[in-house]
Amino acid sequence: MSSPVSYDLKFDFKFKELKYDCVEVLRGNFSGNTELNCENLAVTSVKMGGRDVPFTIADRKLVIGSTEGNELTINFSGSVSETSLMGIHDAKYGNGHIITTQMEPTGARSVFPCADEPASKAKFKVEVSVDDEVEVIFNTTPLVREVAGGKSHFVFDETPPMSTYLIYLGIGKFDIISKKAGDRVLYVATSPGKAKEGRFSLKLLGKLFKKYEAYYKIKFPLPKMHLIALPQFGAGAMENWGAITFREIALLVNNSTSFRFKKQVGYVVSHEFAHQWFGDLVTMKWWDDLWLNESFATFVGYKILAKVQKDWNLWEDFQREETLSSMKKDGLLSTHPIRVEVRDPDEISEIFDDISYGKGASILRMTEQYIGEGRYREGIYQYLKSHEYSNATGEDLWSSLSAASRVEVSSLMKSWLEKGGFPLVRVSEENGVMHIYQEKFSYLANDDPYLWQIPIFLERPGKRRKMLLKKKHGKIKNAGDLMINPNGEGYYRVLLEGNLIDKMLTDKSSSEFVMKLIDDYYAFLLSGRIDLPQFMSIVDRVKGRNEYSVVLRLEGILSELGNILDSEPLNTMTVSYLRDKLTVFRDGQEENSKVILERVLTGLALKDREFRASEKLKLGDYAGIMAEERTAVLLSAAIEEYDTESLWNMLKNPENDMESIRTMNAMVHMPKNEEVTRFLDYIKTRPENRANFIYSMFEAISNKKYRLDLWKWSSENINLVREIFVGSSTVSRYVEELIAFGGIGNRNTVDDFVKNQNIPEAVRAIKNGMERLEINEKLVQRTVK
Repeated sequence: MSSPVSYDLKFDFKFKELKYDCVEVLRGNFSGNTELNCENLAVTSVKMGGRDVPFTIADRKLVIGSTEGNELTINFSGSVSETSLMGIHDAKYGNGHIITTQMEPTGARSVFPCADEPASKAKFKVEVSVDDEVEVIFNTTPLVREVAGGKSHFVFDETPPMSTYLIYLGIGKFDIISKKAGDRVLYVATSPGKAKEGRFSLKLLGKLFKKYEAYYKIKFPLPKMHLIALPQFGAGAMENWGAITFREIALLVNNSTSFRFKKQVGYVVSHEFAHQWFGDLVTMKWWDDLWLNESFATFVGYKILAKVQKDWNLWEDFQREETLSSMKKDGLLSTHPIRVEVRDPDEISEIFDDISYGKGASILRMTEQYIGEGRYREGIYQYLKSHEYSNATGEDLWSSLSAASRVEVSSLMKSWLEKGGFPLVRVSEENGVMHIYQEKFSYLANDDPYLWQIPIFLERPGKRRKMLLKKKHGKIKNAGDLMINPNGEGYYRVLLEGNLIDKMLTDKSSSEFVMKLIDDYYAFLLSGRIDLPQFMSIVDRVKGRNEYSVVLRLEGILSELGNILDSEPLNTMTVSYLRDKLTVFRDGQEENSKVILERVLTGLALKDREFRASEKLKLGDYAGIMAEERTAVLLSAAIEEYDTESLWNMLKNPENDMESIRTMNAMVHMPKNEEVTRFLDYIKTRPENRANFIYSMFEAISNKKYRLDLWKWSSENINLVREIFVGSSTVSRYVEELIAFGGIGNRNTVDDFVKNQNIPEAVRAIKNGMERLEINEKLVQRTVK
């Protein structure tokens, strides 16, 4: 049988009871047995031409008996989950709730029987009746909207051909604002009373709209665009076609929003809007190419946002948050290639990771720099036009880029896509000749002879050039004052031998170069190539620099080292560094100074008792404190056990989602372990915290005194977390971080956890976590000696 070409879905919801009935009509070419994905649905009948057709449900499949025809009618009923955030679920706020959906990767099959695979594109026509006066949001505009007499009835326009994982349905009392963008309408929808907090995102979307249409050279294919802030949401955001969903803190901006989070809101909106073409209009054929969706949206999300917000230092954020973050994971022997074979739906969630997002985006950026921005953009256009409303693979994209650039992109990309890890580029100079060698980088020893095709970016004053290193060794004559990877675009680590570090690390070195060098040499410390005194000598050379990216990356490294090592000299040096930067950035005029200020204040609250003594007193005037300082105040109060009654009151009656998360993250740093456990036990039972309490679990890993107790708590509650976040990468990420840092000094506990817990969606995470734990333990051993 071929997949259905269209679906008509008539939903009848009981809003308060969280139940629904549905009549579904599938059209297509049905012959023989028909199999549809179907999970947790009660199918009452299947008919063709008015006649009953036999069916069975087994192994999450609806198997329909032998039929010949063009139309099937299925009657079924379903329930709205109050626990899981996958499929159709309830999102509570105050005294109300919203029924909402999350279909990616396999949630659609629990909402209606369907061919729930990316390649099975179809048109969808949806009708919703509900026993309450509520709004209904779908991917398309309503043809009929009737809200009166205690009931609502909506009939929506048919969608273009699209994949099931991009469908959205939302039912509730939404607060909505809108604006026109040419002949399209843009909306922000929130729970009641919060729409005004969406004004920043709505205005930004209007600017992005023009930039994206110009970049893609294809008009946005739908007549409207919804941005929807949900009080309970399992991911950060989801690119449903024409109806993008967000966590509240990822879309709304208010007095509690620091500039760091405002930037994050801007990026998330840009990333998800990028998907409306790349992922929604043209979709991967199978989950193997998930990376293509996410990598491109990550790369172009920064690219287009940078055209709108030119003073936000976005490419430095990209390097720190995407390139360097993904290299951290990609240096593991247990890493995976960008493109991963997916055999089972349970494997999908684990590839929503830094490799699929950050590494893939970094490789795309490196490729664009190598072949040229104009040619790259033309290749993207050809790819989208050739496959619009259909599906494609990575090879289709490389073919389009090759045709547009006249560069053999396929072989270049193949060397990066099908092999996990990345190269270490060793650079030396002898008699004016620069020697460049490549080998595989890893934190633990490897003997892998693999060779990449490496775009090497070079610069001397007034001139840039590039070369493609395909062999083990390359040479450049007349090296002189040549810089290698001067702006950090290359996805490789650079080890400068001899006196080259003195030649290249100067006051004139770009902030991107310095940030990348710090990160590279931190990786060399973790791998044992250099020792802690050697690394700290480099820190001494750069700690006086006050560039945005340099300060943020060095602060991040010092914070992570503090989580690995128990070293009073390290802590003293870190506090001294943070105090120095507080003096520099306390009254900074640039908005990006606020990002640094927030990180510095938070770091001091965690490490400096003298700072906490005065900072905790500001809890009494919390509403008057700038957003960048609020985390530091809450942390200081929690750690010093100052006015904990106020902290509990703020937890139970938060002003908004941002304040709820801030308070939860602070309270896991309370000094008494039994109090932290009491707090975690409380928030896990609160429906309004069901999506956000995971933040506290991650934050608790950095509380060294609580780590052993956290293992006990996690062992007892991991199945609840799995149920809530099924289908997302949350469980995988948490397990990996818990092992990597919470396992330091607790090896027996880790082994017991791995042995006794069956978590199939975290198989890869456990391997990664165990390797990272070994790396951290070896650093501890080398440092103690």
